[in-house]
Amino acid sequence: MANKFNLSLIASVIVTCMQPTGYRRAGFSFEQGKNSIPVDKLDEQKLEAIEKDARLSMQIVPHVESAAAQGQLDADNLGSTVKLYEQVDYTQAPQELQPILAVMIDAQMSLKPKVDQLTYEAPGENDGEVIEVKVSAKDRDAAWQWLQDAASEAK
Repeated sequence: MANKFNLSLIASVIVTCMQPTGYRRAGFSFEQGKNSIPVDKLDEQKLEAIEKDARLSMQIVPHVESAAAQGQLDADNLGSTVKLYEQVDYTQAPQELQPILAVMIDAQMSLKPKVDQLTYEAPGENDGEVIEVKVSAKDRDAAWQWLQDAASEAK
């Protein structure tokens, strides 16, 4: 499920942290809210660690000329990452919906996803433990509705 990132197409990464200031992941200490990281400070392993953390949301900002040169990009590419939900701040959503919204936004889901598409990993109770969280249909529906409402308000 890990994405392969083409670092040459990325200008920077905006990471939204839902944890208090000082939360650490991939060698970075994050402020609560939005954090911009220049691409020269990143590698694929750091991007994957940030992407997999349910407490963080990652938005990739492509180089303008790179995005234009790509032409038509499919939903799994960088061009769509910036366009579909770029104005949505899911940190304003109910806290229990935020990890689900992070998955939906990161995957740039334009259609209501199936529940099994929203499974994500979260830190477990023991240090270093990672658990798989399965989303209920009720939570999926609530998150999808919140995302659609927020996206239409942002237009």
